[in-house]
Amino acid sequence: MRIAMSEQVGIPGQRGFWLRCFLGRACVAMAVWLLATGLCWARVAAPGPIHLWRLHGFYMNAAGKPIENAEVSLLRDEKVVYTTRTDGSGRFSFDHVAGRFWLHIKAPNYSQLLREVVVGLETATVLRRNTLYVIAGPGACSDDCSSIYTSKNEFDRTVRRNTEHQYQD
Repeated sequence: MRIAMSEQVGIPGQRGFWLRCFLGRACVAMAVWLLATGLCWARVAAPGPIHLWRLHGFYMNAAGKPIENAEVSLLRDEKVVYTTRTDGSGRFSFDHVAGRFWLHIKAPNYSQLLREVVVGLETATVLRRNTLYVIAGPGACSDDCSSIYTSKNEFDRTVRRNTEHQYQD
């Protein structure tokens, strides 16, 4: 009986221990390597175009207050094709417009918005009679920091979250 126990604890037992340690470390190293290479190849997916039947919407600040007299333009091939301004309620609208454009909105003290839109070209857009709700990003933002929603509920939730955050500070 003593001989059997010593054989398990001796050299064969140590080989199993070292093999488990080696395999454990190899698995951890492989997981770290896979994670690192996966992060190197990760890409931020740019939002796709917004498909609309008719292009109209509201331009608001983070608290949900309208931004009036903002310049709203539709660009194609980096040239302004249509332009309008927001009214006192932040509303803008383009009538009788169809095609693929870049929606560009700019106002003093706010981040510019530049988003691709497809207006009235596809059959799927007939079912979507969405209004755009745009929350302007802060002016200190050098990129497009604005948020755009096609759902009034999502827009309202974001405004509530922004105003609750504002009063907590």
